[in-house]
Amino acid sequence: MNQVVYNTSRGRFLEMTNPTYNKNMSRLAIHFDPILAIFAPFYKIYPGPETLIIGQSIILGLGALAVFLISQVILRQELLGLLFSISYLLYFPVQRAVLFDFHAVTLATTFLLFAFYFNLVKKNLLYFLFIILSLLTKEHIGLVIFMLGIYLTFVKKNRKIGIITSILGLIFFFATVYIVIPYFNGGAHFAISYFSNIGSRINNIIAQGFLYSKILIVPAFFSLFSPRSFLIALPEWAINILSSNGNMRSIVFHYNSIIVAILYYSIILGYKNITNIFKNKLVHKIFLLTFIILNIRAIYLYNPVPGWVKHPINYKNLDQTVGTSILKWQGLLEDENIKVATTPKLAPYFTNRRYYYNFLYDSAYKEMGIAEKDILRDNINKYQLADYVIINKEEIGNVNETKLPVKFYQKLVNDKNFEMIFSDDIKIEVYKKI
Repeated sequence: MNQVVYNTSRGRFLEMTNPTYNKNMSRLAIHFDPILAIFAPFYKIYPGPETLIIGQSIILGLGALAVFLISQVILRQELLGLLFSISYLLYFPVQRAVLFDFHAVTLATTFLLFAFYFNLVKKNLLYFLFIILSLLTKEHIGLVIFMLGIYLTFVKKNRKIGIITSILGLIFFFATVYIVIPYFNGGAHFAISYFSNIGSRINNIIAQGFLYSKILIVPAFFSLFSPRSFLIALPEWAINILSSNGNMRSIVFHYNSIIVAILYYSIILGYKNITNIFKNKLVHKIFLLTFIILNIRAIYLYNPVPGWVKHPINYKNLDQTVGTSILKWQGLLEDENIKVATTPKLAPYFTNRRYYYNFLYDSAYKEMGIAEKDILRDNINKYQLADYVIINKEEIGNVNETKLPVKFYQKLVNDKNFEMIFSDDIKIEVYKKI
């Protein structure tokens, strides 16, 4: 993402080094997320992944404002609006999406929530503005927008807006998945392969899908009391559950971003339905208390923040020698035309350039059942396109073992076209093409 935005800020619109083809191509060959370009002007102030991380945090955090505004329209109680806004900020998929990395689709959480709000207050131009912003974050969102249109048409009886929304979503989905991405990629969307052999995986799909759904829904159980709005997210649930990429069912990554927006809209509507079904205010308080308890439980079990949670993320200061090594080579290789390959965790330091290659491979490959021999065949020689290779030995592991990263490392070490020109004797090694 950093390389895409950096290149865009230098006049090379959405250009990146494609990790599959090892050549510079448009980002649109992988995903349709041109919303990335909005960050390019900020790279004139500070060019680096920090800009993306901070921008993502601000935009995702503003989703709490949308939750509050939606609550005000539907429930007309500020205290409840505040409660749901706080629960949104503390909801583990929100916090983990920010913590994990930067992905454009994470921004769709806020964009969709504001679309819901502007639909409620009948400000159609702003509604469609946020629908379009959502569509610009990833190609498959068109399916969710299609379902939103169905909901508006048949549930909200807003036929004109609903039909336009559905048509827009369908056109967008088919245009991006079957025309735009194949045009830039020269072939079908890479993720289509995730949905093969569903029949042979059906038992795992059911078991994993149930657990995944349960973890997300329990602290958001009010959403089940608004089943028609809940179903807007059905395409996203299906994509995540049916995929052979297990990361898409993880709470650690960004794949839950669209679901979060639908859940919070449904939570508010669900609570409204509860108050309509049960007229006793004591019952309302019991439901709210249950909601708070389940949210506190979810915070303890799944939130990443340091402190009293079960699995806190505790950051460690970078070893001073290692940090000095990285900064040194950042400076020596700051020319954007120098081709660099690094192990994945060093990528943020060295992707402010036109050409960048990933040493190693995507960590999801093995989980998806891709054979080790195929990973080696397709990835082990990619570093040879670079002028310099920078290794974080922590990502390699014990070099005396025969694990897959070690095989990549040994290939480099024994490559007569490269020589080691630097080692800090701790973690960082630099190799130069002779």
